[in-house]
Amino acid sequence: MIVSPLVTLVLTAAPGPALDGPSHLEPVPEDPAAALSVLAWNIWHGGREDGEDVGPARVVDVIRESGADLVAMQETYGSGERIAEALEFEFHPRGTNVSIFSRYPIVEDISVFEEFKCAGALVGLPGGRRLAFYSVWLPYSGEIWAAETRDTGDPASMLAACEASAADLAAMWAGIEERLSAQEYEGVPIVIAGDFNSMSHLDYGEVGVDQYEVVVDWPTSHVLAAAGFRDAYRECNPRIDRRRDATWTPRFPDQEQDRIDFVHYRPGKAPADRWRATESRVIREHPDGFPSDHAAVLARFRVELEPRSGPLSLRAATYNIHHAAGTDGALDLERIANVLRGLDADVIALQEVDLGVARSGRVSQPLELAESLSMHPAFGAFMDYQGGRYGMAVLSRFPIVDVEPVPLPDGNEPRIALSVDVRLPNGEVLTVVGVHFDWVDDDAFRFAQAKALAEHLDGLDRPYMVLGDLNDGPASRTLDLIRKRAFEAKKPDAARATFPSSDPESEIDYVFCAPAGAWTVERVRVADERAASDHRPVWADLVLED
Repeated sequence: MIVSPLVTLVLTAAPGPALDGPSHLEPVPEDPAAALSVLAWNIWHGGREDGEDVGPARVVDVIRESGADLVAMQETYGSGERIAEALEFEFHPRGTNVSIFSRYPIVEDISVFEEFKCAGALVGLPGGRRLAFYSVWLPYSGEIWAAETRDTGDPASMLAACEASAADLAAMWAGIEERLSAQEYEGVPIVIAGDFNSMSHLDYGEVGVDQYEVVVDWPTSHVLAAAGFRDAYRECNPRIDRRRDATWTPRFPDQEQDRIDFVHYRPGKAPADRWRATESRVIREHPDGFPSDHAAVLARFRVELEPRSGPLSLRAATYNIHHAAGTDGALDLERIANVLRGLDADVIALQEVDLGVARSGRVSQPLELAESLSMHPAFGAFMDYQGGRYGMAVLSRFPIVDVEPVPLPDGNEPRIALSVDVRLPNGEVLTVVGVHFDWVDDDAFRFAQAKALAEHLDGLDRPYMVLGDLNDGPASRTLDLIRKRAFEAKKPDAARATFPSSDPESEIDYVFCAPAGAWTVERVRVADERAASDHRPVWADLVLED
């Protein structure tokens, strides 16, 4: 999302009218005091690899051109003073490696942990705002980025190479949390940015497996996510694009290209401190040669002017898309996208989704649909199929925090449930669980799968939804098992059937919510879509109480 000099677009969660509602983006007047730009950059040996003077000069060019107000720098190594002087910024070093550059006054040193790895500053922002800002550098335990050093067939060895980064970040965050525990820092927003030397679980999930070749649940990125931090770049760039996203390395294209530099942020509690990332991009170019082996990450923030407390209205939908093969025999993913666009839902569970499968042109259906709808994608595979993977997806208008495939007993085909945590506009987390139970007439497989799902639901400690194709009727024991844990968003009695789409006779697609006291159902409908798939979509307008 690009920040205009006149208007900033702020995401809201209220869905519009059925099928053709207005955009969820509302204009908010620009307030210069409510905007902030942050840059994270490892400048490589003080930026002097291309010359004692020319390299740092190029570093200055990149920072100045980015418009950054705050810079979290790594490998400063003696170049900080002249860079700060050229930019007319305050310079806050700690040791030789990490440092902070600020357009605004640094009012207090709040550094923690080892001086080589962490520098912290309390920054006084315009309008009387404050920000706790940290520049960090994390170590790694083994080389997996140089050519021929990575074995994607051995995820354990990849995890081992980044163990040191996870351990140091956990200790670092514990120190930051203690340092800011005094009442004077209560609710202050925090940014932690720098070179993490580890990748993100948001990139290496199943939705990105065609690009990264392996699924790895990186523990380093979970450390801050579990503490309520948001990954500014992924929040603003839902589509996973390994080449575009990579910060390692613009200087060595033969090495593994990965996103290892981050800007993580946690908004404050007061209205004036509710920062939100509105744009983030990777900077890897300079007209005379980029001066570092790391690309820089720029994140732009704004204070949200709209209230984010109280009940939240949202629309949930579920749709078995039959890998985009319609009842007319045409394979048409854009037609599916148009159907989903018309639903105007905030969260969507999709069943029968292909990723890299021959029958659907080897495209990544979850990524293509997510990009078309400007949503965040998650994918979970049931099985390998025709050179790719076949399974289910969840699309979310809200940023994804975590994705967990929940194993279910095999039936006629392998099955999982897809449990996806999303960050709501008020900062709370909602779990969206996509399901697709077995379809054979005998319900033994479905009931066994429902029991396994029930165990997962019983372990959730936050509001959740269950969306999907349960392949069973409303009077079945399968549905009864789910109803004991969540209440059903019931469709109108006169229009409950969802399958087959051309002339529906069976109700097998559902929306459930829990806990019952947290939700209000405003309306539920089966969309009149007859051709795009063999199922009809279901959508529900819901209100989640604060």
